[in-house]
Parts: sequence; structure tokens; C-alpha cells
Amino acid sequence: MQITKFRAFMEGYVSFLEEMAAGEQEKYAAILSYDPKRMDKVVSRQQAMNMRLTQLEEQREKEQEEAGIAGLTFQQIQDRLEGAEKEGFESLARRFQKAVDEIKYFNERSMTFVQDGMKMLGMDKETPKAPYTHSGKAGGEGLQGSSLFEAKV
Repeated sequence: MQITKFRAFMEGYVSFLEEMAAGEQEKYAAILSYDPKRMDKVVSRQQAMNMRLTQLEEQREKEQEEAGIAGLTFQQIQDRLEGAEKEGFESLARRFQKAVDEIKYFNERSMTFVQDGMKMLGMDKETPKAPYTHSGKAGGEGLQGSSLFEAKV
């Protein structure tokens, strides 16, 4: 079993998740600051991290398959191990869970804050439709095009 190689990969993956959790905390602080430049920077960073997360998840599946443990959970992997290997994976699983919990926590806090702010501004309803099409042509009287946020870029 190439469990050692898989564990080394997962160490890096978990470190990335911990970095991502710190980024979520930073995003929440940026939202609370009402500083548009800070928020732009944090959102750009988060987009890059999301792309990296997708790549890491694909790589995790590949590494897990190569190790002969495809489709198994952390617990199922730990159940197959013994001694120091098992203890190492238990520690890794705790770090993984903590990072994921922190990401969820700060993301939920950010979303709640933004949604509450939109409610206070009366913007909690559906995004109003723009009276023009994606190509920028005005629609007829009473006709509504799609919202700017629905445009395909």
C-alpha cells in the first residue's frame, strides 16, 4: 500500500485547508470593515483558492486510488492502519475536520452578515430585471431583459 505517499499528499492538502480557513476568517473581517479594496483583494484570493481546492480534490482522488484505498473515508482508512500510521492519520483527520469546520463557520457568518445587510437595504428580494438584453439593446416598453447578474461572461 502506498499509504505513506498518500499521507504526505494529505499533509499538504490539510495545510492548504488550514490556510483556506484563515482566508475565510480574513474575508469575514474584510466584510465587517466595509473596506471595498480589502474586500476585492480577499474575494480575488478566495477565487484562486477555490480553483486550487478543486485541483487538490482531483489529485486526492487520484492519490487515494493509487494507494489502493479509493472511495474510503478517513475513518475507514484509519481502521485499516495500525500503530504510528494510525495515530498519524487520526491527527490528520482532526486537523482536517477542524479546518473544514472553521471554513464553514466563517463562511456562514459572512453570508449571514451580507444577507442581513441586504435586508436592511431592502435588497433581499429577487434581483430586479434590467430593461435591456445581454447585448445592450433596449427592450420594448414593459419588456424586461435579464439581470446584469445573469449575463454569461
